[in-house]
Amino acid sequence: MPFRIGIDTGGTFTDLIRFDVETGEIQSLKVASTPREPLRAFIGAIRESGVTPPDIAGLVHGTTVATNALIERKGAKVAFVTTAGFEDIPYIQRVNRRELYNLEWDKPRPLLLSRRHGFGVRERIDAKGQVVTPLDMSEVDALCDRLAAGGFEAVAVCLLFAYLNTAHEQALKERLRQRLPGVPLSISHEVAPIWREYERASTAIADAYLKPLIQRYVGSLQRGLDEEGIGIPWALMKSNGGVMQAGAAADHPIHLATSGPAGGLVAGQYIAGLLGLKDVVTIDVGGTSADVGILVNGELRHTTEYEIEWGIPAAIPLIDLKTIGAGGGSVAWVNAGGFLQVGPQSAGADPGPVCYGQGGTEPTLTDANLLLGRLDPDYFLGGRMRLQTDPAGIRMAEMAARLGMAPLDLAHAVVDIADENMANAIRMVSIERGHDPRRFALIAFGGAGPLHGAAIARKLGIPTVIVPPFPGAFSAVGLLMADLRVDKIWTQAFRSDQVSEREVEGRFRQIASAALTELRGQGYEGQPEFRFYIHTRYLGQNYETEVEVPSGEIRLADAYEAFHRIHEAIYGYRIPSGIIELVSFKVTAVGSIPKPRIGKIRSVRAEPFRERSVTFAGHGPIPCRIIRRPALPVGERTSGPLIVEEEGSTTLVEPGMHLTRTEHDVLILEI
Repeated sequence: MPFRIGIDTGGTFTDLIRFDVETGEIQSLKVASTPREPLRAFIGAIRESGVTPPDIAGLVHGTTVATNALIERKGAKVAFVTTAGFEDIPYIQRVNRRELYNLEWDKPRPLLLSRRHGFGVRERIDAKGQVVTPLDMSEVDALCDRLAAGGFEAVAVCLLFAYLNTAHEQALKERLRQRLPGVPLSISHEVAPIWREYERASTAIADAYLKPLIQRYVGSLQRGLDEEGIGIPWALMKSNGGVMQAGAAADHPIHLATSGPAGGLVAGQYIAGLLGLKDVVTIDVGGTSADVGILVNGELRHTTEYEIEWGIPAAIPLIDLKTIGAGGGSVAWVNAGGFLQVGPQSAGADPGPVCYGQGGTEPTLTDANLLLGRLDPDYFLGGRMRLQTDPAGIRMAEMAARLGMAPLDLAHAVVDIADENMANAIRMVSIERGHDPRRFALIAFGGAGPLHGAAIARKLGIPTVIVPPFPGAFSAVGLLMADLRVDKIWTQAFRSDQVSEREVEGRFRQIASAALTELRGQGYEGQPEFRFYIHTRYLGQNYETEVEVPSGEIRLADAYEAFHRIHEAIYGYRIPSGIIELVSFKVTAVGSIPKPRIGKIRSVRAEPFRERSVTFAGHGPIPCRIIRRPALPVGERTSGPLIVEEEGSTTLVEPGMHLTRTEHDVLILEI
């Protein structure tokens, strides 16, 4: 029987979803990640799933390898090549300040690149795309000699106005490829053909920084699959919520910057549609981090405003996510002022929380939940890993003594601080963008999401928490629900008083053709769906607003009215007679592929409620009913306090709250 497999590798756990193409049955599996040897957990999960190589019909992978490399600065030695005189663009950055009134604040250094590794070549293209100074190839040859002697692992190229005229970058690329064979190249008009020089340069540098690492990573996984006899093409999740074939991912690694978390939002959109919900916030709490996203009117929000660090952007299309260092492995610590903090540092998978018994010495969020009775030490990962309560209690007691607190009070404080951190992340994607979370539902998943969902919702006034099927591996479910997706952008400023619909249609046709070519290159043979967007602004403004243009006949008058309406909603005014600039054009091509569908529950396991003492806020240790998810009755409204256990996650229902299990195995928690 054929299976499609989704594997999501996080910093602490690797999750696998097995989808039976014939029966529609879905099964999940969670194993410990092996950060130093990612292939071991990846192949180990496939072996443990019980699927034989001939039965694997498809495989999609989501990974945090690119994300972690950017955060931890573990990428390649990069040479940056630009127009002579502009070598300092990555260092000058923007005039924006993170802390407006802090006179001691310094802007972040572009740590992906050393200043001495910036090189200029004589050439110049003007703002209209005309050649002012031809590219000096003899100077390029001299540069190649310097780069060869410098031992660079990758080269990023970003020439002025190359998004308007690519001739110089193309010639430079060809000569570098001849003179530096085997050295990965990232060319700005291929990586990010946008009009802001700093953002374009920063994105090209980040892409080059990741390229050798991702090429090695993809090559390693491919060799591992070949050794296992798995010869099928496989894909990687992109930050934009689509997937691309593994070979393409190795050529465009910056598109993997938020690969893993994107899967959770794609699956969250499916669950929201299943329940008829339009406005939803999602939170994915794993072992290392918490990822928050939002759906408004049923639509995922996309952006190109990804920051590696504050002020260091990568202009890539991605699902709008907010990530914070709050997960089960988040470490509790005391700052210099004597205040308790939780995260962002994490114990990760190695050594992990103290209760893992693998050498961890600092109390974590998981240790706190264990001591509060919220986790069953004998049923962690479905019983495949036993948690050690005594060592966790000892470490928590030591910290509590230093703070003058009782151990259980400290454990509860650790949980409450983590809950508040996660609630703040939701405020950033909702309240700060004009959305009232009280009219949203919260979809909580990840290994720890359902454990904290009730408290987070209570803090924000969110009335309903949704716990989907397979919450511990829910992002892996999203990997199998994602389509092939290509986002192409082209920059050329037009004015509304000087452009015709025919010109705009022509530009869209060119971009759509390039997007279709890329989809075909990934093996897609069907007819994709196209969506068209224009980034617009009033003449004289500095930032654009994205306006979707209906496919088919382009009507600029409708696009202008949509821009006026969106601008008024954001800024409170419109300029009906104002000239509108059409700064750039974007085409999204989506190639649909078969997806799993959540089936209905066929039977409920006969199992009585158990009971143990659990500590809740304002109640202290009280008796709490415990049940495994397969035994929870369907359609019955069950009151808290209640804990629902399953292999990859635990759902906590606080006193006074109510839980219902639907026929599709979705848990609906009323706050």
